Amino acid sequence: MSNTKVLFVCWLLLVLATAVTVYLGASTLTLATQVGAVLAVAVIKSALIIDGFMELRHTQRRWRIIMYGWPVAMSLIIAVTLLLPRFMS
Repeated sequence: MSNTKVLFVCWLLLVLATAVTVYLGASTLTLATQVGAVLAVAVIKSALIIDGFMELRHTQRRWRIIMYGWPVAMSLIIAVTLLLPRFMS
C-alpha cells in the first residue's frame, strides 16, 4: 500500500476512534467500564499514530516496544488514579 493510502487509512481510523471515544464518554455505562473502554481506544489511537504517522512500523523492535510502552503505562496510571478511590471506599 502506498504511503498516502496508509496515512489516509490511519487518519480515517483515528476519526472513527475519536467518535467512539465521544460516544463512550457520553454513555450511561459504569465508571469502570467507561474508563476501561476510553483508555483502550486511546491505546489503539496511539498505536495508529506510532505506526502510521510516525512510521515506526519499519523500525527496530526495541523502539516500538518503548513507544508502545508509554501509552500503556500512562493508561494504567490514569485507570488506577480514577478507579482506586472508588474501590477503597
